[in-house]
Parts: sequence; structure tokens; C-alpha cells
Amino acid sequence: MPRSKQNKKRAPLDTDKIKNAIRLLKEKKLTFHGASKYFQIPSTCLRRYHSYALKEGISVAEIRKNRAIKRVFDDEQELMLANYIKDAAALQFCFTLKEVKKLAYQFTKVNQIKYSSRWDSEKMAEEYLLRLFGKRFKDDISLRKPEATSLAKIN
Repeated sequence: MPRSKQNKKRAPLDTDKIKNAIRLLKEKKLTFHGASKYFQIPSTCLRRYHSYALKEGISVAEIRKNRAIKRVFDDEQELMLANYIKDAAALQFCFTLKEVKKLAYQFTKVNQIKYSSRWDSEKMAEEYLLRLFGKRFKDDISLRKPEATSLAKIN
């Protein structure tokens, strides 16, 4: 039986080191290679954070850890959407997965929330949003294919 791969534990990056390295890169006092050696930051991470600072106009003070996942909804908006789905399920009106994605798209349009441009082509949210939403609210809602409910069960 093959052995399962063990994940490597990465040490968390120090944001102060990243801020100082980006500041020195902007002032052109160090190169990427020199800054990564001096501050002991992997050069790929330093390039990624530097590109965030250039593209998105993020100041050095705003750099946060784990910018990989860009959330569309904040906590309150996600809770509103989850409560709506839960209330609909209580009324025996369950949504399919496709309908939940369309509902999320309509929710972003109505509330004028910034979202990916790919959503407009299909008029629905992407699969990753549904997957992450399902993980966060797995105890409260179930995102499955709905089944027919008889009138005897409703009463």
C-alpha cells in the first residue's frame, strides 16, 4: 500500500520583513535576489507581494498574509445569503446548485458588489464560490440536488 504524502509545514511569513523588503525594492536600494537573501523571504513570495503592491496600489502598511483567496462577500453578506437559502428550505423550496450560483450572481448585482468578469458571461457565480460557501456553512445548509416533497410531509 503506498504511503500518503505528508504536507510540509511552512513557517508563517513576517509581515514586517515583507514591508521592509518592498520599501527597499521601491527605493531601488536592493534587487529581488538581494532582498530575499537579506530578509530571508522566498523570492517568489517577495515578487508576488511586490506585484500586489504595484498592481493594486496597496501601500506597504496594508499588506496582509494570505491574499490568495479573494472573497466576494463579506461575513454579513454571506450570512444573509445563507439565511435566505435556509428560509427557502424551511418552506420546502430547495435550490439546485445552479440556482444557488444564479442567486449569488443576482445578489452581487443588486448590492453592487465587485465580482469577477467571468460571471457576466454565464450570468451565475463560479464553482469555487459555491464550494467555499458550502464549506463555510456546511452545518447550516446542505447544497444538494433537491428531491420532491409530498403534501403529507408538509402538513
